[in-house]
Amino acid sequence: MTILLFDIDGTLSTSQGAGTQAMTRTFQQLWGIDNALKGMNFAGRSDSWIVPTALANHGRDCSPEDLARFIDHYAPHLGTAVQERNSRLCPGVRPLLDALTHEDVTLGLGTGNFRRAAQAKLKPFDIWDYFIDGGFGDDHPDRTELLAIGLERLRQHSTDGAHTNADAVVIGDTSHDIEAGHAIGAKVVAVRTGYAQPGDLDNADVILDDLSDLSASMAALLD
Repeated sequence: MTILLFDIDGTLSTSQGAGTQAMTRTFQQLWGIDNALKGMNFAGRSDSWIVPTALANHGRDCSPEDLARFIDHYAPHLGTAVQERNSRLCPGVRPLLDALTHEDVTLGLGTGNFRRAAQAKLKPFDIWDYFIDGGFGDDHPDRTELLAIGLERLRQHSTDGAHTNADAVVIGDTSHDIEAGHAIGAKVVAVRTGYAQPGDLDNADVILDDLSDLSASMAALLD
């Protein structure tokens, strides 16, 4: 049994700035901070890293209660922004997910998005239910840790009880995905549909331009 952990932003879908828009609205609503994310490079970062870091940049601490309040307000804003920004799936995603349902795999997410944010981004495309579980930004601010947590959850759904991380494949679009995937001992398949700069993806085990070539994508994930 192969366990697949998919990133979301730039891998499964592109939200066209919906997340930034929704977060900006939330920071303004809760704390009166305008342009809270200005100047931040947060590609590949977890939501639970972004929010405290942005608050710290504006001289504020972030308590667990603050983070919980943020999620409660951010999720509805994000659902609206996904519609406003005409978010879309990346090439080849739906045919690939359909094909994978017929394979001996466990489909999961390994994303820095809060769980409710991940749902808000994927439900409009009717692909949320493909994924059994995973690791999310709520679980840990560090991507390696949240992937490890997600992998452990997905093992519980694996029919053969896959016991080694070598049975896992991480699919992402940034160097953070690659570093975290290798740190948990997984194979990493990188796609050039996201935010990577030249050279960022060189350490991936396999690099694909996108997921539109079904045969190549299936081979990369399952071989």
